[in-house]
Amino acid sequence: MRLKLIFGIPAGLIILCLLGNSTYAQPSKTLNIPNFVTSVPYDHFAGVSPPMLTIDKARNLAVADVVRQVLGAIGINYHYSYTGLVSGSPYKPKRIIDYRLSSVAHGVVMGVEQNMVQSSWARDQAGNYVYFVLVRYPNKLVREMRRLSKGAKVVVSLISNDDGLIILKVTEVNGVGVTLTSADVTVKKKNRFEPFLSFCIWKVPKSSVRRFKKAITPVSICRGSSEVGLQIKGAAKRIEDYLLGAKIKYLAVLKGHDELGRAVSTKISF
Repeated sequence: MRLKLIFGIPAGLIILCLLGNSTYAQPSKTLNIPNFVTSVPYDHFAGVSPPMLTIDKARNLAVADVVRQVLGAIGINYHYSYTGLVSGSPYKPKRIIDYRLSSVAHGVVMGVEQNMVQSSWARDQAGNYVYFVLVRYPNKLVREMRRLSKGAKVVVSLISNDDGLIILKVTEVNGVGVTLTSADVTVKKKNRFEPFLSFCIWKVPKSSVRRFKKAITPVSICRGSSEVGLQIKGAAKRIEDYLLGAKIKYLAVLKGHDELGRAVSTKISF
C-alpha cells in the first residue's frame, strides 16, 4: 500500500490533536504509567505531560494538563473546521484534506499546585521525560471556580436626585463580591431657549459639559443591594438654568474591584 505525502510527511503518520493550541506527542508504550493515572480517584484530576527534554518543563506541562481539565469542567467551547482540496489533472488528481478540532476555555483556576497529592516521572526510549501528577480538586472547588469565572454583574438604578445629591441603588446578581470605591459623573446641559435668547437678548451657549471625579466610602456587595450617595456641587439646577430652558442629563460611572482584584464598573444615565 502506498501512502501519499503531505509536505513530505507520510499521510498515515499525521495525527492532529489540538487542545488549547498545543500538540502532544504520544509517549512510548514501554513507559511505567502510575496507577493514579490509569485509575483516577474520585474528586481528583490526573495530568500527563508530553515527552520533554527537561524534567521541569515536563512537570509544568503536566500541571497545565490538569488546569485544562478543570477549565473543561467549568465550561468549554469547541471549534471544528474541515477543508477539502482537489488539484492536478483528471488522470492524476490529488486530494488534500485538512481537519482541525480545537478548544478554547476561559475561566479561573486556583490551588492546583497546593492540592497536588502525588507525582512521578519516567523516561521514554528517546530519553525524554514524561511527568505524571495527581491533584485533588473536589466538586465544591470546581463550583467555586465556576462562580468566580462568571465574574461579577453589577446593575444600578436611580433612587433620587435632589439639589445635587444623587442616591443610587447598586445590586450585584452573580454572587461574586464587589467593592465600589469611586465614581465619575458627567453633567451635560442643553439650553433649549438659546436660539431665541441669542437672537433677541444676549449670546448664550448652546450647551455645556462638566465632569466630576468622586471618591466614595467603600461599598461591598455580593448577591445583594446597597445605596450609594453622590454629592455633586454645582450639578443642581440653578435659576439661570430655568431661564435658559436647560435640559440636564447625568452619566454616573461607579468603579471598584471584585474579590479577585479584577476591575469592575457600572454606569447609569438619567
